[in-house]
Amino acid sequence: MKKPEVMVIGLDGATFDLIDPWVKEGRLPNLERCLNSGISARLRSTPLSNSAQAWSSFITGKNPGKHGIYDFFEPKIDDYGIRFINASFRKGKSLWKILSEGGKSVGVINVPITYPAEEVNGFFIPGLDAPGVDKDNFSYPSGIVQTLQENAGGYILEAGIWGYIRRGEPHLALEKLLESIEVRTRGAIFLLRRYQPDFFMIVFTESDKVQHHFWKYIDPERRESKIYADKPYSQAILKVYQKLDQSIGELLEETGGGSTTFIMSDHGAGPASNKTMFINKWLSGIGLLAYESNGDIVRKGKRVLRQILSVTDEVVKKRLSRRMKERLLRYFPELRNRVDSLLSLQGIDWSRTSAYSRENHPAIFINLKGREPSGIVSQGREYEEICKKIIKELGKIRCPETNEKVVGRVWRKEDVYSGEDLYRAPDIIFEWKNHTYVHRPTEPGASNGFLKRLSHEELERSENLIRPSGIHRDYGILIGLGEHIKHGEGLPEASIMDLAPTILYRSGIPVPSDMDGRVLFEFFEKDFADKNLIRQTLVNSEIISENKTVTYSGNES
Repeated sequence: MKKPEVMVIGLDGATFDLIDPWVKEGRLPNLERCLNSGISARLRSTPLSNSAQAWSSFITGKNPGKHGIYDFFEPKIDDYGIRFINASFRKGKSLWKILSEGGKSVGVINVPITYPAEEVNGFFIPGLDAPGVDKDNFSYPSGIVQTLQENAGGYILEAGIWGYIRRGEPHLALEKLLESIEVRTRGAIFLLRRYQPDFFMIVFTESDKVQHHFWKYIDPERRESKIYADKPYSQAILKVYQKLDQSIGELLEETGGGSTTFIMSDHGAGPASNKTMFINKWLSGIGLLAYESNGDIVRKGKRVLRQILSVTDEVVKKRLSRRMKERLLRYFPELRNRVDSLLSLQGIDWSRTSAYSRENHPAIFINLKGREPSGIVSQGREYEEICKKIIKELGKIRCPETNEKVVGRVWRKEDVYSGEDLYRAPDIIFEWKNHTYVHRPTEPGASNGFLKRLSHEELERSENLIRPSGIHRDYGILIGLGEHIKHGEGLPEASIMDLAPTILYRSGIPVPSDMDGRVLFEFFEKDFADKNLIRQTLVNSEIISENKTVTYSGNES
């Protein structure tokens, strides 16, 4: 069998914070072998560590200001609502399209934000933004899922564990995650043998899912609570990592060491703090956001809406179409973020609001004329003054318990993004200092202030409906090994945008000049790097996606 020149194994949300100690304990033998025989680096995600923009930056080698994807949704033009988006909204050619046009065969499985399937020189199975495997344009070629069902025991698009979590059956959720990894690995090996692509990539999102829902069982700050102490799930995340480690071993055995392999993640992970900042409540307190006179009535409706979200799985089964149920399960907790974002904006008086947050990220938008549906802030001096005020006031926020600063670094959007879609980015982005706080949707009845420490009971309720116990962190993982990769000490860090140009370089394909990432020469053996100078393709302007924009029908969105 012909081996891929390059193989990429994505472990969504994987972090060295867990891998390193487990490797030292001998629990992840294949990852240990990879680390010992190759080179590694922490992989810096995109700002806000959002999966949609991070994977899109991997795919294009560009920052979100160029490819235009900032989240799994985008604001509607005529109001402050949102709509689902997918890969057809992305600007710029994908890595696999460039490889295909360069004469390389490719095989891609389960990379997020890649629906609808691209017509490539090989095969393509999209990730979780797909509405369902039965769509005509779900895969390329169109019958590939049926082929897997007939020859490899089926295909699982996403584990869909929310229903089990909501019903209080986390043991079944864990079983489903492990099954999903096994089924996808089996299908990947079948397709590798059948197509024998030059470039092969597979992503496992199970690492991200298990961390979202099970981190609370390994969080040292929660062990004192009876809610978590007696639960037998402290090994859940490890079990998923061990299953992934097994899959890595099987894939490496299949390629026989003749490929250049990159193991990577789009971001890292860590525990969600029990300390919360309600960003919109804070903005209201400094005079930049106003609520309607009947805001209290409107905001009480939030709890009713959350009750709708928490409807039992039995009711969901009776009321919703199969496709809608699949979509709900796939997108959770991403779906929660969208709904919470909408809830956070209820009751706002836009005629008196200069700034707001969707509260799904530590990010603030200026209510700008010409961009926002009911913008009141003028571009220029007024805009600048409000941005400066927000930055100054963020620096003043102190934890009432420790008197330490709550907010760490703060950026203007032009500090971290560039490109023709810069105008759509949040105007102010900030980070929580030392991860001691986290954002949650403003719920005025919860507290008189904008800072609050949640009890264990409040956390448990919050994690069922608002925020998971494991959240994203800035740094994922990158491990390089195999053909032409040197052994030894790795880099301090690399950017997720560096992977696309590095893969093109390794494949002998010219790198487009408008990519923001760089070739990671430090990963390659000196002889290979000396003999293979980087080649570039000049790009004079942004290349708009060749796909026609695909929207979701009512029962899909």
